[in-house]
Amino acid sequence: MADQPAETTTTKSGKSYSGTVANVDSKEHVLSVKGWAFSKKSFNLSENCVYATLEKNPADIGDIRAGQKVSVNYKDVHGVLIANRVTQEAMEIEGMVKGIDAGNHTLELHRPGTDKFLQIADDCKIVLRDGKAGSFADIKVGNHVNVTYETPDDKMVAHQIAQTTIAFTGSLTAIDLDDRTIKAKSAFATKKFNLADNCAIVINGRMDGQLADLKPNDRLMFSYDEIEGVNVANRIERVETKNTPASAAK
Repeated sequence: MADQPAETTTTKSGKSYSGTVANVDSKEHVLSVKGWAFSKKSFNLSENCVYATLEKNPADIGDIRAGQKVSVNYKDVHGVLIANRVTQEAMEIEGMVKGIDAGNHTLELHRPGTDKFLQIADDCKIVLRDGKAGSFADIKVGNHVNVTYETPDDKMVAHQIAQTTIAFTGSLTAIDLDDRTIKAKSAFATKKFNLADNCAIVINGRMDGQLADLKPNDRLMFSYDEIEGVNVANRIERVETKNTPASAAK
């Protein structure tokens, strides 16, 4: 999780080493990078060293911090490692949001076979599916997200949470409990959704809803992925409204 296998390659211009930043001393211009298992290398940062992070390019030494995965281009001069370029590499994880607590800055992510717990950085960015900036209120339990993270002190810390699901709001027109499919219509479209095995059904703020709890004409908000023309819903929330459009369930 925290450490990625270190990779050392040799080119005409020198060598390259990938790992996770263990420590950076901006005063002494020394960078320590740990790789797989117990391997670690320390680099002297040249006065012309070039830095690039996911957020800034070019960056400076102050933008490099412990927990970032980096690739270091360097020269080995009689055993002295001199770095001339440090580039941050993205660490990403995808999954379904099982829990999010904006107050405590924690995120629980469900993935096949295991759940991951992440801290959320104070400056964590929320990116909506259309690329626009969002807020924690836009991330719901049941949403599928892509999380960019770092690992200071071997703890996963989210620095960006990006939605990967599409949203659709419409009124329930048909439901098939056996096939686990739902049809809903809006003013301009009717869509059929196949429910993912771990689809979250939210009713009155509770996450333990069942298909049988949904009624004809319920106003529903779907979070789904379109896979080769098939709509796979991973979250359904009943939206409370004073008036619901009339339509008959099939």
